[in-house]
Amino acid sequence: MRQKLTASQWTILVLGAGLMISLIANVYLYQQRHAPLPHLRGTYCTDASMGLGTYLIFDGENRFCRYTQTEGVLDDGTCQDLGEGRYALRSEAGRTFCVLQNRDGVYLFDSEENTVSFFPKLKKSGAAYMLFDIPGEYPDWLRPPT
Repeated sequence: MRQKLTASQWTILVLGAGLMISLIANVYLYQQRHAPLPHLRGTYCTDASMGLGTYLIFDGENRFCRYTQTEGVLDDGTCQDLGEGRYALRSEAGRTFCVLQNRDGVYLFDSEENTVSFFPKLKKSGAAYMLFDIPGEYPDWLRPPT
């Protein structure tokens, strides 16, 4: 005949199971927090649903371009890696930005306009970055090979 568990034995079982679940969750969250960030290279956009957002492209070779589909290129320049997901951007016109990367995208700090914008990363689609049809001239490094 089986013995029934007492209330104190049930309490110990429930607490033990809770501690095991907590330990597993903490290990998982620790790994997520300390995993390396994805590569910065790619296309980011503030609002890609209607094409009305501002786009930010990083080519992976220390260059960036910020543009809209209506105004064309806003800024084009160099990108300096400061470590730990932080980057300093300097446009050809001398304008400076700071970028803070997380797993979902980047935050762009505009020192001239005193604004912060979040740019979610667009999904991969074959190319590392995507250039949509924009008016005016755009940097040579963005031109598709002919």
